[in-house]
Amino acid sequence: MIAACLGLGCASGVARAADTIHGTLKQRIELGLSGVSPHADLQSNGTTRLYFPSLSVNGTAIAQCTVKGACEMVGSLQGISDLTDVVTANGTRQAYYIVMNPNSKRKEIYTAPMTADGLALGEGIPLGINDGGAMAWGVPDAVVTPDGRVRIYWVEPDPQGRRASEVIVSATSTDKSGTSFVRDRGFRTTRGIVDFEVLSAKKGAWLAITSTTPEDPKKPQRLLLASSKNGLNWKINRKSLTPSSMSYLDPTGIRIGPRKYRIYYSKAPNVLGDRAYALEQGVLTIKKKKRR
Repeated sequence: MIAACLGLGCASGVARAADTIHGTLKQRIELGLSGVSPHADLQSNGTTRLYFPSLSVNGTAIAQCTVKGACEMVGSLQGISDLTDVVTANGTRQAYYIVMNPNSKRKEIYTAPMTADGLALGEGIPLGINDGGAMAWGVPDAVVTPDGRVRIYWVEPDPQGRRASEVIVSATSTDKSGTSFVRDRGFRTTRGIVDFEVLSAKKGAWLAITSTTPEDPKKPQRLLLASSKNGLNWKINRKSLTPSSMSYLDPTGIRIGPRKYRIYYSKAPNVLGDRAYALEQGVLTIKKKKRR
């Protein structure tokens, strides 16, 4: 369940953001999969378990992908979309995902325990987070904070109604189980940042990758880096990681080495309306900070 953020214990969004972070995204490989909103989990054998919404399974498809981008389907989770999961500080794997409530006709974020093999979910419970009737909403990302709690980020419309200006908001769990949440005050990002994905959450040094809004037909969606000292106040590097020939969105990633991450994302022609989405992978390298 989610509660309103009241009192001095909630984040106020006044801490200083981290310095701008820089990187490159190379070695891009098409995966031969169609879809959006992927989520990646690194497996013990070095492969990647990739979850992504698919009409063909009426829910979330599960693929196993090699380092070289060869993928095969290994399962599905019906009736849900936009899945993300974490291993909590308690040692359990907890999933977060979107369900369409048949009664309210609104999308809601649910949580459920996930089996060790990542192929099935336990009983889901709603967190009290729903779309409120908005179209530009969702794409949750969950991460374990340095103090062992779980934080969920998701997209909401700009409350001031500005065009192409969605905001990222968040909620943090009240304990280490990751099942009860309090919404954090303020916005994590503004000015049309969507599809937020935290890659690393270390004390004093957070790293995320995100994309830009699809509502500007003159500009392709592009992938950007973000940095933070506390996971609440973020600084966006507006220099694109991706070329302008296509739109790139819905990034997710896993750490594969010092300052290196394998990133999975969707790409599509830069047009409004119906688009053909393909999944792709690339290697993100974070540049070292220059000494002053």
